[in-house]
Amino acid sequence: MGPVLNPALDRDSIAEAFARDRRVHIPAVLMQDSAVRLHRCLTQETDFSLLCRTGADQAQAWRVAELTSQKEAELMNAAFANAGQGFHYLYDSHVLSRDGEPYPDGLHYLADVTRFLNSAPFLDLARHITGNPAIGFADAQATRYRAGHFLNQHDDANVAGRVAAYVLNMTPNWRPDWGGALLFPDGGGHFAEAYLPAFNALNILAVPQPHLVGFVAPFAGAHRLSITGWFRSR
Repeated sequence: MGPVLNPALDRDSIAEAFARDRRVHIPAVLMQDSAVRLHRCLTQETDFSLLCRTGADQAQAWRVAELTSQKEAELMNAAFANAGQGFHYLYDSHVLSRDGEPYPDGLHYLADVTRFLNSAPFLDLARHITGNPAIGFADAQATRYRAGHFLNQHDDANVAGRVAAYVLNMTPNWRPDWGGALLFPDGGGHFAEAYLPAFNALNILAVPQPHLVGFVAPFAGAHRLSITGWFRSR
């Protein structure tokens, strides 16, 4: 059985907060047993690849299970060298759906997750919160940020049809000094707001909107786990 939304969500209050701030953090978004099952899938059943940018706008992926420590160190050092010059990223990813299509392995639990993300209950929730009835599907990837991983500032404005980005957080017991927060610059040299990694919480942010995922500290005692993507119109 796939994830199930928490029926106790106060959708009107959540929509009001989104309308005011163009973003919202929604705790306890799934039923607890659904969140526990999804967390187990991300920690034990997901085949991640290390994703980073090489060349002009080219994303490259290396299967983590096959990476040597030397190769991973080379990729990390190259990412660090380029990150100070503009947009760059380094994190683990596993694609679930690019255009709302089913997950390719129908027997994997991620197939249930992908169906949930494109189900009427979840998309109706997104339409209600954003006030945008044009949302037709959600693309999705599982993400894992380990020590040294990051996602530099960007605004998600480069793909037509994106209505809002979402982050379905599945990270228990995170400490603020481990980094990895979803950060929102205020345009004046400071941060207007930050959402720390959390467990069973959904972040939705209107796009375009500047944001970034802060550097995960080398001493971080856990991995930052989530399902991320965009609510998109057809």
